[in-house]
Amino acid sequence: MAKKTLGWLVTIVTLNLCMGHGITPKSFEYHGICKSMFCNSMEALNRLKNCTVVLGNLHVLLLEKTRREHFTNVSFPKLKEITGFLVVYRVRGLESLGQLFPNLARIRGAQLLYNYALIVYDMPNLEEIGLYSLLKIDRGGVIIWTASQACFIDTVDWKSIAPGSRHVLSVDRHAHCNIHCTCSRNALTNHCWNNRKCQRYLEGPEGEKCKSQCLGCRKTNSSDCSVCRHYTFRGQCVSECPNGTVVLPVNKYCLNNDECNKLDGWSWNNTCIFECPLYYVKEKTANSFTCRWCRNCTETCGSQFIRSIETIQAARRCVYINGSLTIHISSIPEIVKELQTFLSVIQEVSDHIVIYGSIAITSLDFLSSLKRIGGRNLERGKYSLTIYDMRNLQTLFLSNVTENLKVDHGTVNFYGNPMLCMSQIEKLQIKFPIQPNEIDVPQGMNGYSGGCTEVSLGLQVRVLNETSALVMFSPVADTDIHYSLLYVKLPQIVHEIFVPETCSESEWFAVDVPTVFSQLGMVQLSSLYPASSYAICIETYDPVHRNLARSKILSFKTLVGKPEPPFISELVASSPDVVVIRWVNHKNYISHISHYELDVNLIEIHSKDILARDHCVNKDESYYEIEFSRHAVVLRPPPSYEKGCESMCGVLSSVTEGAMTEEYFEVCNEYDIECGFEHNIRSNKSFGKYVQSLAIDIKGPRNDFQIGGLAPFRDYKFKLRACTENSCSRSARSVVRTLSKDGADIPSITVIEANLTGYVTVYWNPPLTSNGPILSYTVEVLPSIILNDFNNLSPQVWCISNNTTNLTVKSEIAMKYIIRVCATTLGSSKSCTGLKKVYVSLKRIPTWWWTGILFGVILFFVSTLVGWLYKNRRNYIDRIPLIDNRLSYRNETEPPSFMMTDLAPIYSIPLRDTRLD
Repeated sequence: MAKKTLGWLVTIVTLNLCMGHGITPKSFEYHGICKSMFCNSMEALNRLKNCTVVLGNLHVLLLEKTRREHFTNVSFPKLKEITGFLVVYRVRGLESLGQLFPNLARIRGAQLLYNYALIVYDMPNLEEIGLYSLLKIDRGGVIIWTASQACFIDTVDWKSIAPGSRHVLSVDRHAHCNIHCTCSRNALTNHCWNNRKCQRYLEGPEGEKCKSQCLGCRKTNSSDCSVCRHYTFRGQCVSECPNGTVVLPVNKYCLNNDECNKLDGWSWNNTCIFECPLYYVKEKTANSFTCRWCRNCTETCGSQFIRSIETIQAARRCVYINGSLTIHISSIPEIVKELQTFLSVIQEVSDHIVIYGSIAITSLDFLSSLKRIGGRNLERGKYSLTIYDMRNLQTLFLSNVTENLKVDHGTVNFYGNPMLCMSQIEKLQIKFPIQPNEIDVPQGMNGYSGGCTEVSLGLQVRVLNETSALVMFSPVADTDIHYSLLYVKLPQIVHEIFVPETCSESEWFAVDVPTVFSQLGMVQLSSLYPASSYAICIETYDPVHRNLARSKILSFKTLVGKPEPPFISELVASSPDVVVIRWVNHKNYISHISHYELDVNLIEIHSKDILARDHCVNKDESYYEIEFSRHAVVLRPPPSYEKGCESMCGVLSSVTEGAMTEEYFEVCNEYDIECGFEHNIRSNKSFGKYVQSLAIDIKGPRNDFQIGGLAPFRDYKFKLRACTENSCSRSARSVVRTLSKDGADIPSITVIEANLTGYVTVYWNPPLTSNGPILSYTVEVLPSIILNDFNNLSPQVWCISNNTTNLTVKSEIAMKYIIRVCATTLGSSKSCTGLKKVYVSLKRIPTWWWTGILFGVILFFVSTLVGWLYKNRRNYIDRIPLIDNRLSYRNETEPPSFMMTDLAPIYSIPLRDTRLD
């Protein structure tokens, strides 16, 4: 199939080249806007130098005599956008497309080359695609083929650039291509253009965070847009075009009338157009042109063979087809949408219509304006409408089209359409002048899949609870009939007819139902999903007549019960005291959620746990490195949940670096005891001016909330529950750390003292605000031994635990000291006060211990003196000495010192024994 597709591609490209070879179209450029460019020489290629956008297609091809040196310093950095397709074909010497177009960000695909918007083919010297600025291909796929030396083809996520399109890639495995991308640890976003440039994303956790008007931007400047999301005016991105300008629809540029005229267009209905729409005719005015309504002005086309998006688009203005209409489309994504857009204006086909082998088509409702089939030239001389091998076709034209359709000649031919019931064919065939026979519509060749024969069984469904339902039906009288119960869980939004044969992601389940004649058939369905919609039917099979029939399809919905928890898609600390939480709901419960319960709790670190480790000795500098992943958690919802905000809505603009991204989600598992037995004790507490615990009731519907008043650089646990009117879900949990606060963690010194002996005493107060708990303090003392010469000295440092706020230390003896106190917290390894000076007082001020010693010494000497004086005091008694006891050693030459000394004997008597009467 790929080779066949490539064969067509080569044929189309070759035809284009043959038509254009040797012809160099006149280039056009005005204010950076260029028209379609056909670059088949270096001279023609250089005309791109001033182009910002190419209105149309860009062909770079048939440069077969160029060499590598010809492309040295050849680059077109101004080119950002192509509205049509880009084809690069047979350009020798070119090694990288990114070298030519380093800033090409968008290919709109307004015109396609056989379903493709980017075609790189037959490039012998190409080493890489390298379009590292390419963010979006709006329409069409990518084909890269016959580039034998190219690497990094499959390392690009083309589905994210061009979603919903088919891509054909030729990947030749070479030893020199064995290089892996190292852009992300997430395998889903680990994509690159080469070993230097990672792939850029518009959506998802890796999506670029830009201003709302930008479609991609520079990392260093969110306002420097790659291209504009909405409108472009004078190189600036705007939300709407200013007054006095008109819109260029193909790329939403805002132009004035003169600029529009320069592009060979004219202003009409506030747009710059190059052709009038259907039922309008171009008319000359005084200065320009306009479009005038014309009822009978319609466009007639020749025969149309619709087999690609390109051919579909080519028929966009066809009202009358003077010939036949043939539709044969392979499996092309979004093809039905293209058919409805471009074929809806066809009113008449003069010959016949043939539709076959198009598995994506389930209905012919895209021919919504069809009024007549002429039958002038019939298919095989007989048929004006032929439909065959349409595996998924279920309905034909819209009812109003069938009712008003006129067919002049011929009949119908239907076969090989297993899902197209005969009732559909019978409604249409009566509009044809010749009724079909059994050869034209063979019996059993249409609608044989089982959904066309309807049997009435009185099917009923009784919903028992959230996960089970009872199905009842009345069997027919024939005992040979076998019964099967078919059921399927329906998606939230069903756009197509839902029958068992429909191609879809939903899987039908079959249950064999044993029955007893004349008894009610019953079967209980269990293990259903709560709050979910189901389709159900009974299928019968008659083995005797080999007949398959089916009852009407009923739908029912299981009870809601306890809802599934919400999914926390983003939990982001946007500032030191604010956290933003964003969530999505389980798809089954979106319409049932009435409110939410949010609990926020501080994860406390107790003082005893801090003191258990000596933070002065056990220091780990890596502990203080910034981990952005702690401040922003981004989760991608599983398929059963709503799609998250892919652009991140600007929440992560400040902390996107390193944000954790997860692909899988489990609320609970068998080992999570707390989750299985959840007890939610809600409270509102605070410590100081910050939140310790917070319980909030959030009215729905909404998907985000902002919580303020949180402490800086603290871990908070968030528990979110979705609630119906009757019950609440389990909690979805996540933890995030608030950002650190500038200017926090600094203690304040209250008292400093120093004396002549080198003792320094410092008192301080803890920080008013800290980034997490305080782990330790350090005191730095720098003695100024030589006045004003302390710059070259290292301070003496003392580290103490967090529960101490004063310290006396012995430093070098000096007359002046420089002192500061630093705090170590969870968020900062060192936050210090300013330098404080203290001068030593010349008057010695005794401290309490020196005063005690001095007092003790003085007391000792005083006590000793008193004792000695007491011991050596004179003995004054009440005896009268009669003889001087010093007589024996007195000097006789001395005069008497006492009058009675020489006369009294040495005896004495008590005075009390002497009578004085």
